[in-house]
This record gives sequence, structure tokens and C-alpha cells, in this order.
Amino acid sequence: MVFVSFLVLATLGTQFVVHVSADPRTIYVDDDGPADFSTIQAAINAAGDGDTIQVRAGTYNESIIIDKDNVMLIGESRENIIIDGRGGGFVVYVRANNITFNGFTMQNGGYGIYLWKSSNNNFTSNTASNNQYGIYLDGSSYNTLSGNTVSGNSYGIYVYHSSYNVLSGNTASKNNDGIYFDGSSYNTLSGNILSSNNQHGILLHHSSDIILSGNTALNNTYGIYAGDSDKNVLSGNAVSNNTYGIYLYYSDKNVLSGNAVSNNSYGVYFWGSSDNVLSGNAASNNSYGIYLHYSGNNAISGNDASSNGYGIYLLISSNNIIFHNDFIINAEPLNNIASINSWDNGAEGNYWSDYDGADANWDGIGDAPYPIDENSQDNYPLMAMLLQFSVMTENKSYTINIVCNSTISDFQCRYDMYNRINAVSFKVNGAEGKGFCRICIPHTLIEPPYTVTVDHNPPLYSKTVYTNGTHTWLYFTYEHSEHEVIVMHKSSPGLLFWSQWAILGLTVTIVILLSTSIHYYQLFREQKKVIQAYERELGSFPVSHSERARERFIRDVMEREERIEKFKRKYCVKIQPASTLEGLMEKLGVQKQKEKEKS
Repeated sequence: MVFVSFLVLATLGTQFVVHVSADPRTIYVDDDGPADFSTIQAAINAAGDGDTIQVRAGTYNESIIIDKDNVMLIGESRENIIIDGRGGGFVVYVRANNITFNGFTMQNGGYGIYLWKSSNNNFTSNTASNNQYGIYLDGSSYNTLSGNTVSGNSYGIYVYHSSYNVLSGNTASKNNDGIYFDGSSYNTLSGNILSSNNQHGILLHHSSDIILSGNTALNNTYGIYAGDSDKNVLSGNAVSNNTYGIYLYYSDKNVLSGNAVSNNSYGVYFWGSSDNVLSGNAASNNSYGIYLHYSGNNAISGNDASSNGYGIYLLISSNNIIFHNDFIINAEPLNNIASINSWDNGAEGNYWSDYDGADANWDGIGDAPYPIDENSQDNYPLMAMLLQFSVMTENKSYTINIVCNSTISDFQCRYDMYNRINAVSFKVNGAEGKGFCRICIPHTLIEPPYTVTVDHNPPLYSKTVYTNGTHTWLYFTYEHSEHEVIVMHKSSPGLLFWSQWAILGLTVTIVILLSTSIHYYQLFREQKKVIQAYERELGSFPVSHSERARERFIRDVMEREERIEKFKRKYCVKIQPASTLEGLMEKLGVQKQKEKEKS
């Protein structure tokens, strides 16, 4: 019997396999002390899915290959754990996925860290120095590189044909090129510091749809360079003390916004680049604030170019539209060589600090054009700096432009009882004299009509300059000192909001109804007395007298019908008068009272 059972189990065993997986382990590595292994590679070879390799301080003279998924390598600190490639090819070669690699220094190799078709990895707080390539991504996507330091390499971080990677908070210094993207798309660079690299802080080559935000590039030859690279977004970067701050070479359809470009030889430089948007940037203390060479069809608006040698310089660059920029205290506001461009949008141009024209019609626009050259002019020069404020509501962004000769602060939105924006407010402050604002309000943000108050009082002067169906331009003045300005939707009538009128109307209605109730209560009492008189007549006289009482009641009802109908229409209430003498007596309780007296 036992033998038969064994045969059955043996047969079943060929069909059913039980998999038993070990719990993730922690493996320790120490180059000269008690641990599981003395080399990192031996620990990797022994590791299984989900294992963690803890590496203690020391110098590991080896090249390692990570070829197992879901492994974590954690060093005690990158300052004290050195993996030395001794002049070989790869110091760390990764051809696996879901790897965490944290707290190491890689040095003296062809590649400090090399990722080959590897994804979903996290490389954090490492140092790669004195290599040909500090960190190299080859055909690798969805990786995160954060808090790493790459210095003294030919290329700090090199991304080749790789997409959807995030590089944040890394420092690349004293390399030939700090961060280099080649043939790569849909990557994000944020908060990286690129300093003192011989050539480029960040270089994009044949790369598109890359977001560069909040990076700092200083003391490089090129702070940020894009060559043959389209549809990238550069926003909020600080670029200073480079030969070229931001340089676009044959690169189209890029967006540059909110960047601070200062103390460079060339702040923003376009060469052979078209259909780009340059908006909201600050270019100051450069030899050339904005420089265009062989570049056309670009939109340049909302930028502040101040204290440069040239505010804007155009060389053989035509068909650009240039408006809403502030050109302030530049040694030369502009140079326009063999270029024909539009210097306004048909309604507003730029602010030129050297413009000396007048504004006799009080609209914030100079009465005379600002001359560019013999072929061009700014037809609508602004009388003061233009400031732009962004408003977000219901996942939609709005821009409010204000031309103002005062300092503006504390800009904010105000909301109505339905949590919709129905006003904007801000403070203005300035020296002696008359202050003015020209403000553009989008109708979809605050619907017209509008009213303006200065410290809750009417301004000295105000008017609607222009409306085009989607925006309205308002102009108003005040005496210079600090004031609070509110621009709000104007309810009709007056400045009261409809909710205030609703409350007032409700109050009036309640008073009227209360007065009416008192009045009809008095009528009720009088009518009750009349009915009692009727009742006495019915009880004291023959039937003929009873009939006369009934006729008297019918006559009274007919006289009141007209007044009752007017009352019902006026106050929208429903009144059910008694139609017979007996019915009225029942409503007033006369019959019940009589029965009570009898009992």
C-alpha cells in the first residue's frame, strides 16, 4: 500500500511543480573586513531578485557588470566608496532593469556608468570623475538620474538615442561638455547645475521635445546650446557669465520663456533659426541682450532687455514680430541691419526708455512712432514698462498685461460667492506726479462691463480705450503714492452685486408680506364680527331676514374679488376665499364657538 502511494505521488510530481522563492536578502560587501563578499561583482553574481547589496567604505579596483533585474546597490557614502576602473573600458556596466544604484564614486574608466538598453533604473547621489564619459545612456529609457556629480570628464552625462529619462539636481562641472543629448527625445532636465565646462553646459544635438527647466548654467562657453533641435521648451533657467547664454543653431519651433540671461557676451543668440517663441525672458548686462542672425518668423514678446550693450540686434533677419518688450537703459537700444520686421502687434508696440514722445489722448500709447530705421518703426510705442501677470483658474491660464509708470505689487484675484474670479486687485506706488495704468482684461476671466476704484474711490480719470470682443483695455490715472487698485465686473445698477440686490429685495418682500398679514388679520377680525352679526340675524329673525343676510354676504364677496385678484398677482400668493356664508362661518370657527357656548 505504501509502495502504491509512492508511485502515485511520483507520477503526480511530474505534473505539479511547487515554486518556492526566498525572501529578499541583504548582502554585505567589504574590501578588507568581515562581510559576505570582498568584491562588488561577487555579490552581484550571488544576488537574486529583490536583493540589496550593501557596500562598505573602501576602494574597489574592479569593473562590474549588473545583469540582474530588481537589485539594489547601496553605498555607505560616495566620498568613501570608490570603484576604480584603472583606465579600463566600463567601470559600471548596466544591462538590466529596475536597478537602484546609490552612493558610489566611479573613476578612471572609459565609462563611469554605462546603461545599455536599460530602463526604470534609479541612479542617485553618485560621483563620476576622470572618465571619458561620466554617465552614458545608450538606448535606455524611463531612468532617473538625480543628485549625481560628474566632473573632470570629457562628457559629464551623455544621453544617446534615449527617451523619457529624468535628470534632476545633478551637478556637471569642469567637463568638456556638461550634459549632452544626441538624437534623443522626450527627456526632462530640471534643477541641474552646469558650471565651468569648457564647451557646453547643456548641449542638444538632433534632439526634440525636451524640457529644460530651472537649470543653472554659468561660466561655460555655451550655457545652453541647441543645434538642429526642434520643439524643445526652455523655461526658468538661470544662464550667466558664459560667452553665449542660450544659443539656437538651425533650431526651429522651440519655446524660450522665463529665463534669466545675464552677464554673458551674447544673452540669447539665434542663428538660422525660425518659428521660435521668445517670451517673458530677462536679458540684462550682456554685450548683446537678444541677437538674431539669419533668423526669421520668430515671435519676440514680453521680454525685458535692460542694461545691455545692445538691447536687440538683428542681422539679415526679417519677418519677425517684436512687441511688448521693455528695452531699458541699453547703451544702444537696437541695431537693425538688412532686416524688415514688425515692431508692434497692430495695437501695442514696445517700451523704449529713450522715447520722448507725448500721450495727449491719454491711452498709454505714444502719439508719435518710435523710429527703427529708414524702413521700419514701432507704430505704437508704450509710455511705460509692460508687466505681465499670469492667472490660473479651472485649469486654464490667462495673461493680464499692464502698462504702468508705477511699481506694481501684491497682484491677486478676487472671487464672488460662486468662487469665480470677478475682480483683480494690486497695489501701485511711485514718486511724485501722476500715475497711470493701461490694463488688458480677458473677457473669459472677468466679463464686462468693468469699474475701476483707487482706494475704493473713482480714479482721477478713466476710460475704456478699446475692446475687440475678447479683451477690453482700460486706462486710468491717480496721484502718485501707494494705492490699492481694484478692477471688477460692474453689476447693474451701480456697483452693487446682484446678490446684494437679492438680499435687499427679499427684505422688502418680507416687510410687505408682514404688513399685509397684519392688515388681513385686522380684516379677519372685522369680518368675523360681521358674520356673528349675520348669525344673530339668522337666529333672531324669520327666514326672510336670513336671506337678506346671505345677500349682504354675497354682495361683500363680490366687492372684494377685484382687490383679492390684484393682491394675488402682486405678491404671487394663492388665496381661497369662502364662496358661501356657511363656508365662511366654518373657516372662522363661528359654528364651533356657538356649539361650545351651547354645551
